[in-house]
Amino acid sequence: MKTQKIVVITALCLIGGLLIFSGVSKYIEFSCANSFGPEFNKKRKELHIPIIPPAWEVYFKDKYATAWQARRVSRGHSLKVVVYNGCDLDAEEDHYYFSSKKMQDTVLTAYYKYVNRNRGKDSTVFIFQIGDHTDTISSKKADSIFVANRISKDL
Repeated sequence: MKTQKIVVITALCLIGGLLIFSGVSKYIEFSCANSFGPEFNKKRKELHIPIIPPAWEVYFKDKYATAWQARRVSRGHSLKVVVYNGCDLDAEEDHYYFSSKKMQDTVLTAYYKYVNRNRGKDSTVFIFQIGDHTDTISSKKADSIFVANRISKDL
């Protein structure tokens, strides 16, 4: 009888401990995710990565990513997606839109991948999309597209 009580008490303690651990780990995950928003802009400037402008709002958020969007999406830098895994920042995507009729449905996306446990080197990839056609382009070509269209990169 005494052994049964000890087993029951031990099982209840383990279940309680597991629930507490689960709650604390979720809090830690989300508290780290919140540190990669506008408060990370100083570090972005040091890395020459576009910032999240002050007037932008959270468009989407889950435990792996947060997307910020300009209030009016029309032309230029209008969307940033930050991807993380717990307290590890994994990548950022910056989307730039073009509104001229000649370049309708045109998007230039910059992907910045950070050094972390899974990757030993930072990298940047630019993807240029016109309608259904998509190409990976160099940073030099991306810069010339920004200049030609008078688009600010929000650095």
